[in-house]
Amino acid sequence: MYNSLEKFFELVEKGTENNKWDYKRDIHLNPNISFANLLKDILAFANSGGGWLVLGVDDNCNIEGIENKIDPTSLGQKILSQTGEQIIFDLNYYNIYKESEKIVGLLYIHDSEKVLVSPDNLYNDKGKPIVSENTVYYRRNASSIKANIDDLNTLIYKISQLGKYEFKKEDINLLESKKSEYSLFKEESNFYKGEFKFDVATFADKLNTIFHFYQTKYTKYEIGILLGFEVNAIDDYFDGKRFPKLEHLLRAVEIFDLPHDYFFQTTIYMNKPFIQEPLITYVILEKTEDKLGLFNYGFGNAVEKIFSNTAEEFSYFKKWLSCNKREELKPKEDERNWLNETMIMYENYEKYLDNIGESSYNEFKKHLSVQYYKELEKTPGVNERFLNEKIMTNLTHSNTNFVCKFISELIRRIHIIDGEIHIEYNFMYEVQNKLIRHRKYDEKNMKVIFSGERTLDISVDCDY
Repeated sequence: MYNSLEKFFELVEKGTENNKWDYKRDIHLNPNISFANLLKDILAFANSGGGWLVLGVDDNCNIEGIENKIDPTSLGQKILSQTGEQIIFDLNYYNIYKESEKIVGLLYIHDSEKVLVSPDNLYNDKGKPIVSENTVYYRRNASSIKANIDDLNTLIYKISQLGKYEFKKEDINLLESKKSEYSLFKEESNFYKGEFKFDVATFADKLNTIFHFYQTKYTKYEIGILLGFEVNAIDDYFDGKRFPKLEHLLRAVEIFDLPHDYFFQTTIYMNKPFIQEPLITYVILEKTEDKLGLFNYGFGNAVEKIFSNTAEEFSYFKKWLSCNKREELKPKEDERNWLNETMIMYENYEKYLDNIGESSYNEFKKHLSVQYYKELEKTPGVNERFLNEKIMTNLTHSNTNFVCKFISELIRRIHIIDGEIHIEYNFMYEVQNKLIRHRKYDEKNMKVIFSGERTLDISVDCDY
C-alpha cells in the first residue's frame, strides 16, 4: 500500500533522502512561499513516477512531528487552481509516541499520465521564482529540480507509450487478479469516527470493494459496463481519476443490492462504522459513568480514542503474557538501552508482581491467558510489527458480537476527567491488584459476569 504507519517508519529508517521520498519538517498551504516549495516537490514527484513526502521528519532524519494538519481537499483545490490540473495524491496523518506524543504523516504523489507544469511563476520574498512558469520539474539526486535533457527524454518516452494498448475484452482477466494496492488502503480513523467525505478517491475505494466481493462473478470490465462507464475510462474510475455520475451510483445500488447510502458513508469491507452499530454504542455507554461528558467530547472522536487506546494497551498486555523470561522485563541500569515497550510492560504489570514466586507468577499468567483467551486468540500474534495497529484493523473486519465482547471483557470503566477520556482496563486492574477472577460473558446482554474473586497467593521465592 502507498501510505501506512509501517511505511512511514520504513522510509525514516532508510536514514537518507532519495528520488522516491523526501523528508519534510512540515508543509503549509500559506504563505504562498511555503506552498510554492510544496508544489515544486509535488510536480517533480508526479513527473518522475510518484513518491513520498515524509512529514514531521527533519533533514537529519529526526522525528520532530508536525504542528498542523493540512486538509487534503484544500490541498487538492489549491493545486488545481494553480496548475489547472488535478494531481492524484494520498495524504494521511498518524499519532505516534516518541518521547512525547507527535503527529507525523505521509503525502504520496501518484505518477502523472501527462507532463505537469505551473502556468505561472511563484516567487520567494526576494522576487526570484521558486516555481518557474511552464518549467518541467523532476526528481534527481534526491532533489526537485528542473528537468535536464535525459529527464525530458524519459518523460517523452513515457507519454508516447500512453494509449498504445489496444483494449481487448479477452485481456481483461489478466489486468486484475486481486485488489489493487490503492483500494487496499483505508484511513481507519475515519471509520471509527464515522466521518466521511464523498470524493473521487472514496468512490474508487468503494468501487474496488464491490469488485473484491464480486470478482469471481465479474471482471472490472464487466462491472464497468454494468454501471454504464465509458469503455475507455473504466480503469480511471477504479483508480480514482474520474468522478461518477448519479446514474452510476443508482445502478450500483440496484445491481449489487447495496444500502441506499453505501456511497455516502465510510465503510470497510461493507462494515459500517462502529458508532452506527447500536449494540457497540450501547456497550460503550454502559462502561461510561459520564455519558453526557462523552457526547460533549464528541462521540466519534471518543469511539476512535477508546478503540485506539484499548488496542494499544491490550497489545502490551498480550506481549507481557507471552514473555517467558522475567529478567528481560526488569529495569536496566542503562535506561537508554531499555526499550520503550519493555518499560511500559514493567510499569503496568511486572513491577506489581516483583514479590510473587515463580510458580505463582506462572500460574497467574496462565490464569489470565485462559480468562482472555478469546481476545488473545482472535487478535494478531505478538510477533506482528505495529501490533496495536494490526489489532485495530482486525476489529474493523470483525463482526459486531465479537467487538461487543472485546470491549465488555477488556474495559472496566470509562471516565471523563477534565474533558479528557481515561480508561480502566480489567486485565490491568487484575494484575495491579493481584486478583484472580473468574468470569463468563452474557452474550444476550453483552455483559461480563464475575463468578469469583480472590487475591493471588504471595510466596517470596523469586530467584530470577
